[in-house]
This record gives sequence, C-alpha cells and structure tokens, in this order.
Amino acid sequence: MPVIALAGNPNCGKTTLFNLLTGAHQHVGNWPGVTVERRSGTMTLGRRKISVVDLPGIYSLMGGGGEDQRVARDFLLDSDIELIVNIVDASNLERHMALTAELLETGRPMVLVLNMVDEAEAHGLQVRSHELSAAMGIPVIPTVARKARSRISLMEALTQALDHPALGNMLDYGQLIEAALTALGTLLPGDPPAHRRFTALCLLEGNIDPADPKTQHALRQISSELAGTSDETPADLIMDRRFAWAQEMATIALHRQGPAGLRQKITDRLDRVVLNDWLGVPVFLAVLYLVFVVSFSGGNVFLDFFDQASAALLIHGVGHVLLGAGLPTWLVSIIAGGIGGGLNLVISFIPPIGLTFLFLAFLDDSGYMARAAYAMDRLMRRMSLPGNALVPMVIGFGCNVPAIMGSRIIEDPRGRILTVLMQPFMSCSARLTIYMAFAVVFFRSNGGQVVFALYVLGIIVALLTAWLLGKTALRGEVLPFVMELPPYRLPSFRSVFLQAWQRLKVFIFRVGRVIAVIGVVLFILPGIGWTDRGLRSTDIDHSLLAQGSRALVPIFEPMGIHQDNWPAISGLIAGAAAKEIVIGTLNGIYQRQNAADLMADYRDPDIAGQLLGAIKTIPANAVTFFTTLDDPLGLSAMDSTGTAEQASGAESATLQAIAAGFTPLSAFAYLVFVLLYVPCASTMGALRREVGWGWMSFSLLYGTGLAWSASTVIYQSGTFAKHPGYSAAWIAGVLAAFALLVVGLRLYGQRSDALSKPSQHRRASA
Repeated sequence: MPVIALAGNPNCGKTTLFNLLTGAHQHVGNWPGVTVERRSGTMTLGRRKISVVDLPGIYSLMGGGGEDQRVARDFLLDSDIELIVNIVDASNLERHMALTAELLETGRPMVLVLNMVDEAEAHGLQVRSHELSAAMGIPVIPTVARKARSRISLMEALTQALDHPALGNMLDYGQLIEAALTALGTLLPGDPPAHRRFTALCLLEGNIDPADPKTQHALRQISSELAGTSDETPADLIMDRRFAWAQEMATIALHRQGPAGLRQKITDRLDRVVLNDWLGVPVFLAVLYLVFVVSFSGGNVFLDFFDQASAALLIHGVGHVLLGAGLPTWLVSIIAGGIGGGLNLVISFIPPIGLTFLFLAFLDDSGYMARAAYAMDRLMRRMSLPGNALVPMVIGFGCNVPAIMGSRIIEDPRGRILTVLMQPFMSCSARLTIYMAFAVVFFRSNGGQVVFALYVLGIIVALLTAWLLGKTALRGEVLPFVMELPPYRLPSFRSVFLQAWQRLKVFIFRVGRVIAVIGVVLFILPGIGWTDRGLRSTDIDHSLLAQGSRALVPIFEPMGIHQDNWPAISGLIAGAAAKEIVIGTLNGIYQRQNAADLMADYRDPDIAGQLLGAIKTIPANAVTFFTTLDDPLGLSAMDSTGTAEQASGAESATLQAIAAGFTPLSAFAYLVFVLLYVPCASTMGALRREVGWGWMSFSLLYGTGLAWSASTVIYQSGTFAKHPGYSAAWIAGVLAAFALLVVGLRLYGQRSDALSKPSQHRRASA
C-alpha cells in the first residue's frame, strides 16, 4: 500500500488535514521504542488504498529537537514513502518554509499544502500558489483544512503527484557550501545521493558526529577553510541561506493587498488579555474551571445512565441468560459479576472522560491552549516544569486518566515524565464520594473545609514530588518553552470529534482492559476463602478478602486502623481497581451481602425497569448540573445530612459502621491515605502506557509509601500525648525512610547522568 507522510510545524493544521483525509479510518499508538504518539490511517484515491502517516509536529529535521524530531527524521529518510505532504501555515509562511527547505533535502517527492489561507487573507495578504509552485518545482495547493476547502483539488493533486512524482528544486547554498557538501559526500557510505547530501549538511551544521576518523579529519579541515574564507561557521552560512530562501519563497507566495482584517484585530485584542502578566493566569484558571464543570459535572448527567444501563445488560442480563443455560453459580458469578462488572466500570467512565477529550480538542483547535501554556510558563518553571504542565493537573481533578494522557502536549521528555508522575496525587472526582462519606460522620460543621484541605494537600504533594524528582532522579534544566501562537479560529466539529474519539477509543480498548481484569479479581476474592477443606465458597466474613484484610491490619495500625475495622482495608484494596467502588465495597461488606442475593437478581432481573430507570436519571441529573454550576465539588450538600448521605453514596448502615470503626483523627488519616495511595487500575494502565513499567512501578510504590507515611505521621502526632515514645519512634522512622528515599533518588540521578554523558559524545550519523 503506498505511504503518504504528513509533515509540518506544530499548529499548522496538520492533524485537521489528517482527519480530513482519513476520516474515522485511523489508528493511534506509539512509535516503536518511544512514547511519541503515532497516528496513521487510510484513504482512498480513485481505486487505490493509501496509507497516511501523521508525523509529529517539528520545527526542524536537522537538530535541536528531541524524540519527535528523531522519529520524523528517521521515518522520512529510512521508510518506504511515496510522497511527503508538507503542510504550512500560509499566515506564517516565512517561519514554516524553513522546515520545507529541509524536507526538500530528503530527496522525496513532495506536495506543499498552503493551509489556513483564510488567516493569511485576514492579514491583508493575497496567496499566489501558482507562482510558488513554479519557483519550487512541486505542486502547491491552497486550503482551509478545517472547512474542507479545496479538498477535491488536494485529492487530485495527490493522485497526480503519486503518478508523476516531483522532487522539487533543492536549495543552492552557494559555491563554498556546495563544494564542501560534494567533498563530504564522497566520503560517506553509498546511500542514495540525497541521503549523502542530507548527512553532509548535518555534519557541517554540527548536528551529528562523523562515523569514522577519515570523515572526522575531512570535516575539521573543511570547517577550518570555510571559517577562514568567510569569517562564519558552516552552520551559520547554511542557516543564513536557508532563512533567506524561506523569505524569498514567502515573498513570491504572498502579496500585500490591504491592511489586516477584523479577525487579526480581534486576535490582537484578545491576546492583550489572555497573555497579560496579571490577567493571563486568572483567565486560564477560569477556562479550566469550565473544563472541570462541563467535563465532569456535565458528564454526570449521563454517568448514571451508562452505569445503570450497562449493569442491567452486562451483569443482570448476562447472569440471567447464563443461569438459564444451566451454568454453575460460581461460573455465572465470575462471568456476569466479574467480567460484566469490570466492563460496566469501564463504560461508566465514558461520559466524563469523553467530554474532557472533546473539550480539550475544542480548546486546542481554537488556538487557546498554546496561549494557556505561555501564560503559565513562568510559574511552572519554578517547579522544574514547563508551563503547559498545569493543564493536565487541573484535568486531574476530574479524572487522572485523561490528565495523564493529556500530558502528551508536553514536548520535553523530562517534563512529560514529571507531569505524568504528579497526576495520581490530584483528587479525582471518584475520591470525592469517599471524602463526603467520612465528612458526613466526623466533620459535620467543617466538612467543606476538610474536603478543600484534601484537594490543596494533593496539589502540594504533586508539586513537591515534581520538585524533588527534578532535583534528584530526573535532574536537568527545563527546556526553553517555544511555541507559535496560532490565530484564534472556530474549530472544525469534525476534527474535534475525531480527535476526542481517537483518545477515548485508546482509553476504552487499552486502559479499560486493566480495569476489567482487576475487577474480576476483586469480585472473586469476597466469595471464596480458605477453610478446613481447602479453598471453598464462603460468606464475606470468611472470604479471602476478609482474611487478607485482617492479615494486613498490623501494617495499618500505626495510622489508626484496628482488627475490628478490617473492612476499611478491604475498601482500600477495592480502591486499587477504582476509587468509585470504595464506598460500594464498604456498603457491601457492612451489610453482609452474599452470593445468594446476587443469584436472586440474576434469576428474576427487571431489565426493562432498570433501563427505564437509567433513562430517567438523565433529566434528573441535568437539573442537578444546571443548579450546581457554582459548586462543582458539591460542598453545599454538607448543609443537609440527608443530601450529604445521598451525595456520598453510602448507606446509613455503612455510615454507622464508619462512625464505630474510626475516630475523627483516624478518619482524617484514612482520607489522606485514600488521597495519596496507589491510583486506580485505569490510572495504572495510563501510567504504564505513557512512561513504561519502571516509572509506573515507582509511582505505585512511592505513592503508597508516601500515603502510609503521611497518614502515620498525622495519627501519631495527634495521639502523641497518649504514648510519646511509641509515636516518636514511628515519626522518626518515617523521616529516616524519607531521607533514604532522597539519597536513593539522588544516586539514581547521578548514575543516569554518568550513563548519559558518554552517549552524548557518541551521536550516530543520520
């Protein structure tokens, strides 16, 4: 299948064009060996199926970039590509044509797409694509991708370019540089001439080191001669010529025919507000507040419907069919309750996460997200983080999964890892139900302040974690944050929807598998246990869950949990799958539910009634959404005991058992543990996908250890007067363990630095 590669600068409309060409026929994954996102799809040209690859947005192929640049360069040089489609922003043509000059050096057939010509016209410019095509020797197609303008012309040009490839006119760098390129090219391996020329350019610019002593000697000699002749380095000569060519092409392509239009004036006026040193941050926080409210409070309008409807079909419906088929009850429980329950949990995440992706894609396409990152850069750099790291942090208040996946907007690999490792400490909406259940019992008069304090504590721990890792294990400077500010524009609904769907699909089919598997395990554990006759079906009090929880009680005793309160530990175990089911687990344990009750539901399910009830939740939740826009955390529910109990999702029996098993101090310590310990299964899956098994394992161990340490210090400090020696020993032990952690992280960072230094001197030839 022929392959077309889409290449261009960030914010040139490349993804919008990719969506226009491929529609829903897309695949999202990672490039082999790296976390850079790979987007590919298929399109039809006449009778031919074409593979379209959307390369990462980069500013240069030659040097100065990270993994994105290496992925794009290697793919363009080494893969079997029939055509490069270079997308440039017509309103910022001179800047974008510098990459075009480098793409011509790859020796691949190319088509130039002048995108956003409407933006150029808004600047008072007339686009002359035919003149530019004649000067470059390749087809040039003006488009407005987000409006699907000139789509037919583009498709015809791609068909013509595949049938009759045009390599274009490479730059003439002048007599001195051209002679140097020829001399170096004769020393390089027998690749195609274009590859040798590209490698020679990289050598002269100092972006790669020579592969052998002979080439190294020749490079030193040529560089010395050039410096003596022109008083400039070869890199300066090449860059000067490249930018001069870009200016020439922009002059040919664009003709000033009037003053800037209304759109540009609106952009300038809006930027005076959103980029203002004093107003930029408050505006950004207000926008993200809307993201939080619309994505999660709005998602709650449909959450109960997805939850109850999928439970009716996948749990009760499947259980009824399997019982009717004569399967044993234990197998029915595993398939319907375990697998069906796991799938039900995944489906219940769809509304809030889907809306988050949709809203973020809208903001990104509108041109605001680049400005938000710029506005926050100064504040975040003080914590060793890039400015756009705050975007995922705030999203994490709704759900950690889209926050982690949203960290891909950060180009710096070090900054991306730090940002990802911060997200599990942000109080997601699922934790809120746990906070409220305990606040109802222990913090009636100041429940709102307690919940708010937990949110603030999560932010502090997240920032301190990034700062600590940035000074120890992930040492390094924050890379300069360079991003073009695209014009404001009305996003294309098609593009926004496809971007959101692709990310939601990744969550459902990749991250969701982890939730389903762990859900099965946590469903089986409460129903079986070790007896005198071996492993047998038991009631929940004698199940593996209860036995395991009691065995873990000594570990949790320093934070105030005792033997008779083992269900609290079971809730934490269940919370490893999803924080949403902590209260449900406590409800089930405290009310002593058993398998017989479940089989009764399977034998005579009211599926139609459940589906009708699910539908009825939509208007009721919609009313709640519109009446609580000013209170997305639902803290006003604290004013009423009945309302608060309903909001927490806890049964009255559960609240009574919580009151008997905890004190206010141990309850607060428990909530701190819930805030900081191992994230849910979906978050673990997202962690593994974004930063790999190593950092995922570190995040789990670090978060759980930090949760236990913080809860222990809180409880022991509060009970210090009762047993000062005992409490002092625990507090000292926690501080000593933290000191050892810091030393270990520092040693890891030093070892990583030592290993990376030799590799910096062994840059291979392109």
